Amino acid sequence: MVPLRYQVTTLKDSAMDFAVCPSCKQSVLDDDAVDCPFCGAPMKGGPRPGGAPAKPAASKAAQSPKSVSASAANTVSATNTVNRGAVNKSSSNSASAGQTSGADDLPFETDTGAATTVAVATATKQRSFRIVCPMCETVGYISPKSAGTRVKCANPKCLVPVFDAPQLPPPEPEKPPEPPRKPNYILLGGGTAAICIVGGIVAFFVAGQPAASPVAVNRMTPEEAARLLAETAPAANNTSNQTKNSGTPDGNQQTTTDTKPNPGDTKTAASSTVDLAKELPILIEKTVLIRGSQNRSLPFSRQMAAEAYALLGNIEKAQEQAVAFDRVGQNVPFYKISILTELGWAQLRAGNSEAAKVSALAGYNLVNKLPGNGRARLIFASRLGSLLIATGEADKATQLANDYASTWKPGLIDSNQVAERLERQDGQVASLLQAGLDDFAGSIAQVTSTRPGVVWFEPQAAAMARSAAAHGFSEKAISWAISQPEVRQLETLGEIAAFEGATAAPDITAEALKAKIESWGANAPVMKLPASKAYILARGAAAAAAVSKPAALGLIKEAQALLESVELPSPVTWPNTQGLINPQLPAIAPLERLFVAWAEVSIACQLAGDAAGCDAALSKALATLQGVGPALNYVDQFLEQLNGPDVASIRDRLKDELGIRTEDAARQAFSSYRRGTLNYREHAAIRYDLELQALDRLAQAGGQAIVWKKLQELASDTNAVQKQVPSEISMKLVSSLATAFQLANEPTQAQAVTDWYSGITRIGAITPSATLLAASRFGAKDGSGAATVLKEADAPTRALMTSLLASQLKDAGMVEPALVLVGQTSDLSVREEASIFAAHAAHHLGEAAKIVTHLQTLPQATERLSWIRGLSMPIKK
Repeated sequence: MVPLRYQVTTLKDSAMDFAVCPSCKQSVLDDDAVDCPFCGAPMKGGPRPGGAPAKPAASKAAQSPKSVSASAANTVSATNTVNRGAVNKSSSNSASAGQTSGADDLPFETDTGAATTVAVATATKQRSFRIVCPMCETVGYISPKSAGTRVKCANPKCLVPVFDAPQLPPPEPEKPPEPPRKPNYILLGGGTAAICIVGGIVAFFVAGQPAASPVAVNRMTPEEAARLLAETAPAANNTSNQTKNSGTPDGNQQTTTDTKPNPGDTKTAASSTVDLAKELPILIEKTVLIRGSQNRSLPFSRQMAAEAYALLGNIEKAQEQAVAFDRVGQNVPFYKISILTELGWAQLRAGNSEAAKVSALAGYNLVNKLPGNGRARLIFASRLGSLLIATGEADKATQLANDYASTWKPGLIDSNQVAERLERQDGQVASLLQAGLDDFAGSIAQVTSTRPGVVWFEPQAAAMARSAAAHGFSEKAISWAISQPEVRQLETLGEIAAFEGATAAPDITAEALKAKIESWGANAPVMKLPASKAYILARGAAAAAAVSKPAALGLIKEAQALLESVELPSPVTWPNTQGLINPQLPAIAPLERLFVAWAEVSIACQLAGDAAGCDAALSKALATLQGVGPALNYVDQFLEQLNGPDVASIRDRLKDELGIRTEDAARQAFSSYRRGTLNYREHAAIRYDLELQALDRLAQAGGQAIVWKKLQELASDTNAVQKQVPSEISMKLVSSLATAFQLANEPTQAQAVTDWYSGITRIGAITPSATLLAASRFGAKDGSGAATVLKEADAPTRALMTSLLASQLKDAGMVEPALVLVGQTSDLSVREEASIFAAHAAHHLGEAAKIVTHLQTLPQATERLSWIRGLSMPIKK
């Protein structure tokens, strides 16, 4: 059918044919008319001038009687013709003005089409147009062609996922080229000179400013910055520390130290202090509203904001942020556990124990939302457990210790157990980081330097007890610890003792510390066991060594006296054939406890400066392990024979020795023989793992000379069953040992260690210890070098060392290297974690103003809020 715009309809009557306007359907007498005299539309079809729809003639007087009658006589014919054309036009052009009938009949503006575009979370080449869900604020990406249409949120859990996408921004109209003009050379020369002068001034000004971030940053306005740095400056004669009562249950005061100006920092020179209680809320409210690519996680931002408010004591604002988290945190509900934990501690500091219990129980109701792995779940559960202890919900804390912990079991030394080793290492790191979050008087560096001689067997339970004590609830922590099973009871009481030693007064005596620790003994079963009591005393001594070496040495003597009364076990011997078929191995648990106690005395002696005592205690610890099992290399050589080509001859020998006559009985005997050997191998692996743990810990604490001596003694033992030679498994220890010698300016010893190890194992290349090397670089104020070294470390070590070094600020000159270290760490989550501890340490040094200036240059809102959270932590001395 011919389209409407090319169709001219003619009406026939008895006399002649008249042309009919295709637009208004009126008969036109003039056969040569180009435009309709009634509506002005072209007689050959097409749009009428001005684009307005055609209308019939205004009055009947303008029509001739003949044309009217002709029109009336042929209404049906004309209408049918037009309708057919309209249908064709609608099918070819749905945007025509005449095709919207029916839509206006709907009472509300409703999307009648079911199809929607689903946004994706990551931009692609095809889906590059960025949109933000108005409900959950999730960022998504759609095709530019879908702009202005109905789309679906990228968040599958969004409550109202369908919304209208915004239109594409209109393209800028091209400006018509200006006609060429004759240049004015005088004006051009003068303008060029003026531009050069202004450009030079601007370049000079910019060169004096800090380097800008490559990402667009929403910085504070000059008015806000001025108020932040100058409005609350105290009087010039006020240079003393400001002390405020923290309201903790133990009555200790919480001191806020004023920051000192840095002459080289023009941003802070105008003011000597920053009143964080006033100014941090300004930063929080400004930063938490940042959206788009500058905020990687809205839920995490709300978490940091809520915790910062709670630490500042602003409970109402913290609760507001918790409500805001609910709107955006549907995919990560477990983040709220950390919010509720910090809120509960704030409520306890405010004296509202009932509200704190409500917060703790609300957090407990969310623990089933915790992910199945990861360090965050361990920290969240353990910190909540400490709050449950403080609020009297000890049973629920025990349940968390049972369900959400990374327990350490010695013996995971084979190459196929790397993932398990990293997981248990994550548990240790989580415990150390938690101490930095809850002990406002200490730091991760302090806790790490005084960590046990052997790693915690139950690190999360130990962290729970220490956190509760750090918040002022030592009695409840002790009561909870006493109710736990033996190993957990021992380690939790040990951490409380370490906390007491670390926070003791400089004039504390060994007798006073001992009396305090022994006061727990009335109800603690482990305190009645000499080895266990010695371990607890040694943990207190190791921590007290940094406060009072005489007090530490006094406690060490008490621990040594207790251990001397415990007889050392005899070394394990290799059994005969019948002994392998029916092995009789010693119980490991009591020997482990004795070894751990001697190892703790050894590290306490090292920290207290008693090298001879350290050597003697380590010898006793290693002798105890000889009673656990044989040397690993001896058992592995024996197993090689059982797995080799001589199985038939071994089976024949068993038949002769045991008087076996049938092949079936011989096969069963060989199976039992091999199974017994594997049992000995399990004990040998436990022994080797514990040896490596104790030696590596001591090497990193500065006892490399003693460790080097013990390694050589073990490898030269005349008893073949007990002769422990190094292997690929011990490479980490050898790396720590050689690196420690090198950093102590003893290159000859470092070379001797590597030559000795390579000569036995045939392993030539040994990577330096990332832990020791990064610490050395950072100690030399080389934050960039430390970050480069840590890039080669495993994930748990990198996370721990970045936070540890960033918080290990001995003076104000270490703040800048800490900023560099954190800034050059590639993992954003590690940067955010380390920022908290670095900010708190800088605040301790009176450098909060520098941190406030620095955080405003960061591109990510989550990073800014992490620094703000660190500044919000109280300063407690």
